[in-house]
Amino acid sequence: MKAIFIVGPTATGKSHLALTLAKKFNGCIINCDSIQFYNKLKIGSAAPDQAEMNQVPHYLYSYVNPPQEMTAGQFLRDFHDLIENNKDLKSPLIIVGGTGFYVQALEKGMFNVPEINRELKIQIEAEIKEYGNEKAFKELIEFDPETKIHINDAYRIGRALEVKRAFNLKMSELKMQALLNEDTDNKFKLPFPFIKIGIDLDREILKQNIASRTKMMLKNGLIDEVKSLIDEGHADWAPLSSVGYFEVKEFLAGRIDKVDLEDQINLSTRQLTKKQRTWFKRDLEISWLKSNQTEILNFVEEFLQES
Repeated sequence: MKAIFIVGPTATGKSHLALTLAKKFNGCIINCDSIQFYNKLKIGSAAPDQAEMNQVPHYLYSYVNPPQEMTAGQFLRDFHDLIENNKDLKSPLIIVGGTGFYVQALEKGMFNVPEINRELKIQIEAEIKEYGNEKAFKELIEFDPETKIHINDAYRIGRALEVKRAFNLKMSELKMQALLNEDTDNKFKLPFPFIKIGIDLDREILKQNIASRTKMMLKNGLIDEVKSLIDEGHADWAPLSSVGYFEVKEFLAGRIDKVDLEDQINLSTRQLTKKQRTWFKRDLEISWLKSNQTEILNFVEEFLQES
């Protein structure tokens, strides 16, 4: 088994390249985008459509339902369960996404944070439902006065209380314990050879891609997608704070004018790509290839032929 990471900023064509490689080399595609894990987030996540998924096997897409929230630890458990137990996986694995932390977690592993007891989760959820956010937030703020969680964010308040009651840890302390550690010998390290291909575009071309993508998302029903989730009671669902979804939520709440919505999504997306570029450029093991298909295919073929 071998793996090929396709990484880089949003709107650079990573998914299209992943599909090309998977078809060319008879592989499969595994998602490593933090928003494309979620079910019901199709339009704003730019997830592959059904026609694309029918061409080659795709895994770890659209399988997390609201109000659940994906974490790096859960993603690693799901990924390793997939590669250990799915006998139909085809090599190479084409792992695609712009979420740098998840890519790094897959590559290097991370400390195994124990899962929280389901009964505790249900108990805290029931408490918040019965007494509202205020009581739960008061417990949280007394334990962690520096928390950055907002009093209206019921999901994150609940998650923080789960960590407090289960481990007697603040969220910041839990995250510190779970920091990636290159020297840690743990089962979550990627167990087979891999390469990392970075895709980037000239800034003006990327800006045009972002604008086209935003226009298409709005045309395809992004506003209705968000409104439907809010109507179902998921306004505070964490992925709805991601780029595109957050701006539509603000529009529906009357805090962004309709005439400004498209420009605001474009601006936020460009800011995101800048952060993504900065993250990935720190990784000197990424081979940055302009979207020259011949060059990329030759590079991948050489890797796959190595013993």
